[in-house]
Amino acid sequence: MEKALKNYQENNVIYTNQFAVIAFVVMIAFKISMLPSYLYETVGRDAWLIIGILLAIESAMFFVTLYVVKRVNLLADNCKWLHILDVIIYGYAMIRLIVLYSGLITYTSNSLFDQGRYDFIILAFAFVISYIVSKGGNTIARLFEIIFYFILAILIVMILTPSFKWDLSELTPIFGSNNQNFLGGFTDYSVWFGDYIPLVYFTVKNHKNKILNKASVPVALIISSVAVVLFYVAFIAVYGEAGSQVYYAFNRMSVFNTISELLGATNFLSILVWMIMSLLQIILLFLTATNALARLIKSKVVAIIFNIAFVSCVEWFWVKKLENAHNFAIGGVKYFILVCQFLIPLAMLIYTKVREKEKL
Repeated sequence: MEKALKNYQENNVIYTNQFAVIAFVVMIAFKISMLPSYLYETVGRDAWLIIGILLAIESAMFFVTLYVVKRVNLLADNCKWLHILDVIIYGYAMIRLIVLYSGLITYTSNSLFDQGRYDFIILAFAFVISYIVSKGGNTIARLFEIIFYFILAILIVMILTPSFKWDLSELTPIFGSNNQNFLGGFTDYSVWFGDYIPLVYFTVKNHKNKILNKASVPVALIISSVAVVLFYVAFIAVYGEAGSQVYYAFNRMSVFNTISELLGATNFLSILVWMIMSLLQIILLFLTATNALARLIKSKVVAIIFNIAFVSCVEWFWVKKLENAHNFAIGGVKYFILVCQFLIPLAMLIYTKVREKEKL
């Protein structure tokens, strides 16, 4: 068992450019789905400003995480105090999984099929996710890297061939909407952020290419952040006050014509790119939960089986409607997730500094 765990630790070693690719994908995936509608409902036309500020904070945390994972291997560290952190990360990962995974399952069931059966969809995802997670972080990082170019090509095609009409006057006046709740905009949707935390269980090595090693992460974070902010700008300019009623924004923004087309139309490319990105992020969160539990119980196999069974049951028997996941996300758990987003990087940074002093 110890040998298996050691191999598993080694399978979570990635390069800086792979870290950048993962950051690029997870910064976009679920932020262009249900979140635009939720944010518009809370803060109105200024949603693009709020998302910009939140992405700036998240980008800064990615750099903190990169600093840490280049210096310590959390999976290989047997410090007992770190098990407290494992418990916190496990709770964080499971909460985010319950909420975000429901979005993927619901979209697959309601949009890709005519009332597709939840049980079949959950079982199909369960087998795929558990198999990939069993291969470790290295394999998942390579999967991100391979599919990244495909995702990038589709995104470029979609950007170069827009099919919507927008009115930039919908963005004004800034801070002039009625019934705005800016505090809620920063706190209510914390479950959709903190995408850097799953990366703390990786160990990052420098790439041989010095340019990729230095520039890949900043470039990935800048491009993804700007892309998401521009998406929100376009979303608000197109839908205006109807924005709060438009779910799965990535799909509705792909082909927009008239109100008679149910506030948008289906576009194959948008479905393809979003499902790939969202599934990759769900796999990464499952890996995070598996890593945390495996460190506590010393069994990767048991951790994978328990996590996939537990989350599948929750989705199957409880999260039958997207509203259930939404209400859960904006309940008391949002404060726990919000604390985790700052506590975990800070704790890891302090731990890294202590470790570095011990080596001197």
